Formats: sequence, C-alpha cells, structure tokens
Amino acid sequence: MTSRTAVLAHAARQARHAPSILNTQPWQWRIGRHTAELRPDPARLLAHVDPDRHLALLSCGAALHHAVVTIRAQGWDLAVERGTDPLARITLAGTAAPEFTELAGAIAHRYTDRRAFGAQPPSGETIAELRRVVLPHGFDTHLVRRDEVPLLAAATARAAGDAAHRPGHTAEVAQWASGGSSAGGVRPVPMRALHGPATGDGDVGARYLILHSTLGGDWLRAGEALSALLLTATVRGVACSPMSELVEAPWPRGLLGTLIGGAVHPYLVIRIGYPVIGEPPPAAARRPEAETTSYLFTGASAHL
Repeated sequence: MTSRTAVLAHAARQARHAPSILNTQPWQWRIGRHTAELRPDPARLLAHVDPDRHLALLSCGAALHHAVVTIRAQGWDLAVERGTDPLARITLAGTAAPEFTELAGAIAHRYTDRRAFGAQPPSGETIAELRRVVLPHGFDTHLVRRDEVPLLAAATARAAGDAAHRPGHTAEVAQWASGGSSAGGVRPVPMRALHGPATGDGDVGARYLILHSTLGGDWLRAGEALSALLLTATVRGVACSPMSELVEAPWPRGLLGTLIGGAVHPYLVIRIGYPVIGEPPPAAARRPEAETTSYLFTGASAHL
C-alpha cells in the first residue's frame, strides 16, 4: 500500500465514527492509489423512515467531512468532486500544512447525548462559533427562542406520532433497534436513542439550532456542515443531539421555515447543551472496516 493509499484508508476508517440516521452508517468507500470514492450502501437504506434518502445523504455527507478533516490533519491537500455516482471523490493533491487537528482529534470522542442537559446553557459566543463553522459549507444556523421551544417540542411529538402511523415505519425502526438487519450481527442503535429528545421543563439548559440554507436539496453538503458543527461542539465540551423528526415530512419542515423566517430550507434541528456529570452514554456500535471499505486494486490491506 502506498503512503497515499494509507492516508485514504485511515480517513475511511475515521469516517466510520460519523453520525447517521438510526446509526445505519449507510456508506461505502472504494479506495484507489490516489483517490477515495464515497457511495451509499444500498443494504443500509431505510425505505420507510427515509424514503427520499435525504437523511442517508446527510449521513454520507457527515462521513465525507470526517474523512476530509482526517486527511487535512495529516498534512495533505485534496480536491473533492461531488456528484451522484459516486456521491463524492476525494483526490490527494500533495502535502500541506496540517489543518483541523482539533476537529480530527474530536472524531473518536463525539457522541450523541439524548439525556437532559445541565442547567447552564451554551454561551452566545459558543453558539456564534457553531454558526461560523457551517457558513463555509453554504449553510447557516437559527437559534430557536426560548418562548418557541414548547411549540418545537409539541411539533416534534406530533411529527413522531404521524411517522409511527406510516406503513412500515415503526417496524423498520424496531428492526434496526433490535439489530435484526444489521450486517455482522452488530446492534446498530441502542434502544435509548428511540425515546426522543428531552424538550420539557427538565431540560432548561438545552438550546436548539436549526441548520438551514437558501438552497434546497443539497443533503450531502448539509451533512458536511453538520459534521463541522458537531466536531466543533465536541472540542468546546458541548453535547449535541440531532433531531430529524421535523424534517421527515413537509408540514414540520414548513413550521421550521416559519420559525427561521424568509425563503430558507431547513435540514435538521440540533439540540445542544452541556452534558450532565457522570459517564457518557454507551458508544454506538460501528461497522467492521471490511464492510465499509474496499479497494480498486488487488493486494491492498488497510492494515499495511
């Protein structure tokens, strides 16, 4: 394996830590001598929960950003081509000064925290920083006002209830929660993740950010922006819990658009706050490297 191939293999390995819908990790990497191609994994797509594959694309975008951050932190320049097949192609260009080393260091430590947060909310400075890191990706964040949180909570509950009545939705969620269709027998998502966010009075330290853009339909880039936000939050000691219920159907997306104001397209709600004292939630299982990565030439091994 060449040094460039080893860099790309390591990036694909780190990308397995990216967040994904129901922890499906719906991506595949094909590594060449100088390139890495990203495609969705057909076996990990959710026909009922995510029929339009929006959240699968968002998940793949997060994996792409994790990979890019890993490569740049190792001191390599690169080019990214985005498309449909593959979704993205990373090409190494040459060595460069290391960048994003803090973000790269946060990859293995980031986790989704659906517990109630501490009483102290993130500062305005921290919220402003989370906004700044998504701007280069063509996205912005909107901070939901405190008086609008009960409306957000009620809409989330109703959207979740509506989804539960869609044919096949509940069964598909239960299947992934139990690990019934998990490759390699790995349980993809712990049951605790299905209880929903704590949006009531007991979660006074939580704040809610709506990730949005003036352009609609760019779910891959939305995932890249989400990854930048989550990794930055991890560096700053802020816990996060992405909430997809309000983007899975037209009417809740319309509500989010009303909260933001203007002609914008909401992509996701992210609940942020400081974690409670104590042990973090159990780490979500990750797919074996052999399931997510293949090589465009023979005789390669990710461990050489």
